[in-house]
Amino acid sequence: MSDEQRASAFRGLSDEERRRALAEGTPRASSHYVGRFVTGVVLLGVIGLVADFYFGQMGSTPAPTPVTTPAAPGPTSQLTPSIDAFMGLHPIAAQRAPGFTLTDQAGRPWSLGARKGTVVVLAFFNATCTDVCPVVGAEIRRADQLLGAKARSVVFAVVNTDPHHLGVSADPPALARTGLAHLSNVRFLTGPLSEIDAVWSAYGITVTTGTKAHQVSHNNLLYFIGPGGGLVDLASPFATASPTGYTLSPAATARWAEGIARTAGSLVP
Repeated sequence: MSDEQRASAFRGLSDEERRRALAEGTPRASSHYVGRFVTGVVLLGVIGLVADFYFGQMGSTPAPTPVTTPAAPGPTSQLTPSIDAFMGLHPIAAQRAPGFTLTDQAGRPWSLGARKGTVVVLAFFNATCTDVCPVVGAEIRRADQLLGAKARSVVFAVVNTDPHHLGVSADPPALARTGLAHLSNVRFLTGPLSEIDAVWSAYGITVTTGTKAHQVSHNNLLYFIGPGGGLVDLASPFATASPTGYTLSPAATARWAEGIARTAGSLVP
């Protein structure tokens, strides 16, 4: 240690402490000096923290509070089933349509096998129109309009499901009550029970009769047969039953008509 350093270190000591330190060869700071030194260090630390906090906040932007915005509801189309789902439409293109020959409303034989090159929409309801006939009939009538020029290549074949009324009629209620009688591409088909029952079985139609002649019920299926004679699609018509008959809302009826026209029209060559 130089004389200057030693003098500086001894500046705060008493004469007695200075003599003792010189005798030992090592200067020692007094408790008074140490206390002041520690106090100074603590004050400097506190001042530094305060300054750091104060100046660190200047010009800074507080972190924004996250804001959650509720997601807007999706479009209505995402909540509404597609027409295919609405109709229960599904492809069945795995086999040829079972052939049959019945009699149409004009008393002429009508054979499915002779419809090559034509799209056939095959439906089932009672000759007396006491089942889902009014609803399906309205859907077919509207679908025929929607098809436009393609309607010339589409035949709507309706098979009778009433075992109590199998006779041929030029104006069966199934056509008269539905407004289908004037459409040249609509055929209402009937025949002897043995022949028509074979058609029901081939196409999965179950007919149930009650004790009275008007008590006839059956499941409802709608087949789309391509111009090559193969089964293409199957749908499941529905309606609401009431004491006065079967009904369906105008919107649902229109949607069914659109689905029938679109499906049949897509098969037209």
